[in-house]
Amino acid sequence: MNKLGISAAIALACALMLWFSPPCSIIRSFDNLEGNAKTITSGPQLQAWAMGVLAQYPTGADFFSDRLGTNFPLRSLYHNPAYVVVWGATSNSPAYLNLMWGGGFIGHCGFEIGPTNFVSYRSGHKWQDGVYFWTDQSQR
Repeated sequence: MNKLGISAAIALACALMLWFSPPCSIIRSFDNLEGNAKTITSGPQLQAWAMGVLAQYPTGADFFSDRLGTNFPLRSLYHNPAYVVVWGATSNSPAYLNLMWGGGFIGHCGFEIGPTNFVSYRSGHKWQDGVYFWTDQSQR
């Protein structure tokens, strides 16, 4: 093998090691979070689950989703649990649930879920009435 072939083989091996390294797989998992969520649940299922959580926890409650145990349809979505915040109703909005993953340099993303008359204030996109996915990855 000539020097160019050896150099190319080494570069390819390094690229593959980097691609499959834990930091890159975490970033890929985060970047594909919404698509992966669609393989696990649907908008109506997520909304039904969130309405149960809203009924169970008081306004202002905040906790990590691992506290919910198996009662969290997205528990296998990311390597860390989601941060959950229960927002109370206001004169402009019904009560809703915020699910958030991420942090640090990777950014944040998640869902805002409420009844069908809930409209997210974030610039995300709508899965269905009352269910929105948002991300701030453009800041990365």
